[in-house]
Amino acid sequence: MSNLITTQIKRGPKPMARGICFVAGCESMADHPTSGICHMHYKRMQRTGSTESNRRQRGTGTITTFGYIAIAKDGKKKQAHVLIVEAILGHELPAGAEVHHVDGDRRNNANANLVVCPSKAYHKMLHTRQDALLACGNADYRKCPFCKQYSAPESMTNNKSSRYFYHAACKTSYNQQRKSA
Repeated sequence: MSNLITTQIKRGPKPMARGICFVAGCESMADHPTSGICHMHYKRMQRTGSTESNRRQRGTGTITTFGYIAIAKDGKKKQAHVLIVEAILGHELPAGAEVHHVDGDRRNNANANLVVCPSKAYHKMLHTRQDALLACGNADYRKCPFCKQYSAPESMTNNKSSRYFYHAACKTSYNQQRKSA
């Protein structure tokens, strides 16, 4: 307890024991006594779930709020995977085209991990099939939004207006529960 310092709280009569931030190499005062870390590490923990710095090296871009790497080029920020695909193609992506990350890691911009999708609908279809393959082993199966189980599309009802599949019994049960509530 030699590193604890008692200070007066600005808005209360009781003194509060505070110490040095417990993160290795940090000499700041622990502003958050219950967690034992300084304000900088507390905010970093809030944002990323870790007290470790996740800064990228200068000139290698930044991480966007969606987890992609963005690089400044000609005064504008552009996502790194789009720049890579455009360099391979030799021209800009066509309007409406999207880039799919095969392994789902948005920071993995290896050529073999990128697939150009002609439209947003095609990209969504790839994700739907990938999710089904991982969940039940069959990419053709669809997930019922009511019971959350995967089944063959032939055994489900297809609502063409909203493009989702569901079990008729699940929807009936759901509607009955809503009416009784």
